[in-house]
Amino acid sequence: MTRLLVTDLDATIVFDRSVSPADCAAMSRWRAAGNLLAVDTGKSSFATRDVLEPLGVDFDYGIVFTGAVLIDGGYQVLSARYLPDGVARDVTTRTVDLPGVTTYATTIETDYILADNNEEVSSILAVFEHLTLEEMDAHRFIGVPLRVTDAALRDRLYHELSQRWEGVVDCHRNQDFLDFVPAGATKGAGLRTLLDGLLAGRDVEVWTIGDSWNDLDMHAVADHAVALPGSPPEVTAACETTVGSMAELINTILEGEHA
Repeated sequence: MTRLLVTDLDATIVFDRSVSPADCAAMSRWRAAGNLLAVDTGKSSFATRDVLEPLGVDFDYGIVFTGAVLIDGGYQVLSARYLPDGVARDVTTRTVDLPGVTTYATTIETDYILADNNEEVSSILAVFEHLTLEEMDAHRFIGVPLRVTDAALRDRLYHELSQRWEGVVDCHRNQDFLDFVPAGATKGAGLRTLLDGLLAGRDVEVWTIGDSWNDLDMHAVADHAVALPGSPPEVTAACETTVGSMAELINTILEGEHA
């Protein structure tokens, strides 16, 4: 049997752009024991690499852009889905002038920022290049992340833009972000693509660990779903247990093998 541990990044193992030494050591131990490690994140491939590579965090597969893109451990793209032409431009046009909204747009290579009306860089999406609305026509986009600091506005934009592009885009909530991605792209769908593709025919036991609403679909695929202490009640209810950290989870699983 192959054990696959699938982890969210922000607020699960990544805090303020860092991963604890205990979690780093545990993940290395996990892979050294012959198990597989995958990251499953709303981050782009670019942002994932920017955070994890300097920290020496290695993995076998990456499910990035909230399931729209699958990469290997060397950050090479294995599969990708894009937003239809014009969708990213429409969403960004409707949000760049809104107070309390930071508007991004992501391609396979780069994270761009269109407008920052919060005057504060989020640690979740901290590295980007500037882009104008007029320059968008020269790119293909995978997602449009919006950081919306006001909860009421965040809820309104979620409903308005989801309804406008129903059947074309999906919107996923993650902390104070709304991530607009191609319809059908979820963390769980990306995980299923991995299991049904590269890992097809293998007897795989799937563990997932994640703290937020956009992890629910990922947890639904798991044999064993695990939440964190700060997870919303809906996430905790969907999981079989809660742990304090990635290191705690890995140590529990590995020690159980030898019990």
